[in-house]
Amino acid sequence: MVISGRVNRVAFYCRVNHRDRDYEKYLDDVMKRLEEKYGKQEWDLQIFFEEASGADPDRKEFNRLKMEIAAKKIDVVVSVKASTIARDWGQFMEFMVTCSANNVEVVCIDKAEDAEGIFERIQQFVQNYFEGSDVTCR
Repeated sequence: MVISGRVNRVAFYCRVNHRDRDYEKYLDDVMKRLEEKYGKQEWDLQIFFEEASGADPDRKEFNRLKMEIAAKKIDVVVSVKASTIARDWGQFMEFMVTCSANNVEVVCIDKAEDAEGIFERIQQFVQNYFEGSDVTCR
């Protein structure tokens, strides 16, 4: 959770699947997006960068990020877009639930593919679709 007036810990998760890409070209956009969402703040930026498939559950930096979130060492996660976090929906939902349980917001540079919005729509769908499913059918 971002708190005004203190140094907030932000994790920039950047996953690429081509060697010719680098996270540095996104750093200005990360800071602009944070300022746009939270205003002027002090940030302690940690970078979690890896070249890997978004469907691979054994991504080293992704798993390290999840451990840092669970250890309450991160206040907000920034990624380029939701699919950067995971291309596997199960992994995406697990990550978002971990963030939610630890009051960690997830912000995407690409607002059209914002992880928080996608997560909320999926949760609403599940709630609507499975409403009353605890009742036994006869």
